[in-house]
Amino acid sequence: MNGPEEHADPFAHLKRQAAERSDRTVERLSAAIAALRADGQKITAESLKQATRELEPGFAGLSFQVIRRNPRAYALYREAADAFTAQAADDKQPRPRRRRRRVRGSTGRTPRSSYDPLQRFDKKELVQRIRSVEAELDAERRRRSALPYDQQGLLAKIIRLETELILLQAEKSHPE
Repeated sequence: MNGPEEHADPFAHLKRQAAERSDRTVERLSAAIAALRADGQKITAESLKQATRELEPGFAGLSFQVIRRNPRAYALYREAADAFTAQAADDKQPRPRRRRRRVRGSTGRTPRSSYDPLQRFDKKELVQRIRSVEAELDAERRRRSALPYDQQGLLAKIIRLETELILLQAEKSHPE
């Protein structure tokens, strides 16, 4: 710990630990790629994470960020990943060109657009709109929940009045 190289560089032990972690990441990634290829599975960031979990129980798996931050691991990932090899095959085939439709002013039709009108609002305006709609919805819910309560009160009054009518009719028919 207190060797001559430690006095020259006080962070030598940290650099050594970082290099060991980097090497371990590359080893884990290589093993995962080999396992996925042996099973004939696609090599993606998620499948590599799952494979490293399975190869080393108790290990959370290599996340894409860990692979991305390690230059050697990322180079290995780029060589093996299906996303990068499939893209090269797709680039060889020409893409079909989209034709533009001409807008005809004489028909009076406006061209249909895939543009969503809400996209013109900034985030603050959208939040305000959402809050106002939520407030309206809450008020409507309260109003609708009050209706059954009011109906129940009215039904109770009707039953009391009907009971009173029956009692009055009974008194009239049996005067004592």
